[in-house]
Amino acid sequence: MVHPDDERYKNLIGKKIKLPLLSREVAIIADTHVDMEFGTGVVKVTPAHDQNDYEVGKRHNLEFITVFDEKGILNDYAEEFKGLRPT
Repeated sequence: MVHPDDERYKNLIGKKIKLPLLSREVAIIADTHVDMEFGTGVVKVTPAHDQNDYEVGKRHNLEFITVFDEKGILNDYAEEFKGLRPT
């Protein structure tokens, strides 16, 4: 996610990137929640992770993915990591 007014990334908005550990692609979205002056000005959004990401996820109709089952074991969304337990 990037800020819609950040000239460095305007050409990337709407394009997709591949997550480095999984075969899933995600869209690059623009939202004013991003602080252009902090770090790279690019942040990941995990809508099921915290309240801020949840609100961004709702605004952009993002998929709310839960990677743990009811026992805390990684599920199908974790792909090759499926079945691993937290230590």
